[in-house]
Amino acid sequence: MHSSVQDDELLRKFWELEEPSGTKRMLTEEETKCEELFKTTTTRNKDGRYVVKLPVRDTNLVDQGVESKGIAEKRLKGLEVRLARNDKLKVEYAKVIQEYLSLNHMVEVSDRDSIRGVYLPHHAVVREDRETTKVRVVFDASCKYNNGRSLNDDLMVGPALQDDLRHIIMRWRVHRICIVADIVKMYRQVLVNRQDTPLQRILWRDDPEKEIKAYELITVTFGTASAPYLAVKALQQLAADECGDNLDLAKIIVSDFYMDDLMSGAETEEDAFKIYTDITKILGKGGFELQKWKSNCQGLLNKIRDGNDEALQIKTDELTKILGLTWNARDDCFQYSLELKPIAGPATKRKIIADITRLFDPLGWLAPSIIVAKTLIQKLWLAGLQWDEEVPKNLLKEWVTYRENLASLVDIKVPRWLNTKKQVKRELYGFSDASKLAYAAVVYLRVVDDMG
Repeated sequence: MHSSVQDDELLRKFWELEEPSGTKRMLTEEETKCEELFKTTTTRNKDGRYVVKLPVRDTNLVDQGVESKGIAEKRLKGLEVRLARNDKLKVEYAKVIQEYLSLNHMVEVSDRDSIRGVYLPHHAVVREDRETTKVRVVFDASCKYNNGRSLNDDLMVGPALQDDLRHIIMRWRVHRICIVADIVKMYRQVLVNRQDTPLQRILWRDDPEKEIKAYELITVTFGTASAPYLAVKALQQLAADECGDNLDLAKIIVSDFYMDDLMSGAETEEDAFKIYTDITKILGKGGFELQKWKSNCQGLLNKIRDGNDEALQIKTDELTKILGLTWNARDDCFQYSLELKPIAGPATKRKIIADITRLFDPLGWLAPSIIVAKTLIQKLWLAGLQWDEEVPKNLLKEWVTYRENLASLVDIKVPRWLNTKKQVKRELYGFSDASKLAYAAVVYLRVVDDMG
């Protein structure tokens, strides 16, 4: 029911990679309102954690009498049927919910209070490509209620606060010594004002024989439209509140994070270790903890004693990639990883385009290869095919050959460090060309050291 919408969205994002970005844009009226609300209502508790208000468009959402509890109960019973067929998933799912309770990220609601509130259905998403959490509980804040609206319809999204991933990677390539880490459960380190937590209720029981109980999620919740904004804004507010005169550190916290991933570095091992100690201390004051430290410098990792040299998967939202970008810490280079499943069933326009949009190349290094896929999209459109119509044999052959050849891209290695130091001369050289099918441009950096 949703796949055509999703494919259109994927296609839109795919083509948007071609659009210029990085220009400062004016905030919309709603984004300004969101920023003002955060500024005037955010507080900190005794542990230093941030307590935020949900940026709701209609402040009387709970009083509108939306029928959400019945929908949530029906969805819970459907989930129980699915879990009953998979014992392992059932155990893992219950474990995640139990963790919410034990970490006090969720509290039980008394019977008296359990009627008024907005209930979010929830379901499991299993991610086999994750190092840590493989089973994730996703809260469906986009679920429509009897008034035709969802919680996400009534939440303001807030402005984008972080740079594009490509800009963050470009800056990361400048550092001789690089460091990466991520924040443990970033969203859940930011508390929601208890006046707003009735908007984040769920139903749960670990056994279909037991009574269903109501709970409130009391932290910023994955699945709500405002979650990314609130978590990142709290992190950046921490830099403003705690960094004082250390402007370099404040700049790292504001500029070197892509969501919860830190991608930073320095010219020397000593400076990199200072970033590690300072940022760990400052983030700790806001309840944020960094984990999974990696670096190209073994000496630095020995000091941190928490590193490993496994490849780092560069993020792209929550989208499963066919062709993903990874960083190999041991060789300090970028490589491409391939997760190509065999073509299942007839090849349709929808399936081919869904595959093409999952080719992840934020810095455009594979443009000469990916342009072949883009011209294939043009051919699919010119053929006048419906979304689920099987493609003709000549286009199918072209697609199958292209797909098989993708495997050779995993042999490509691109050094992460640009050989940039303080005492070097830097020159940029740009080239462009066009044909009837496509146009392209490339910029090279030439670095000349003090030895010429």
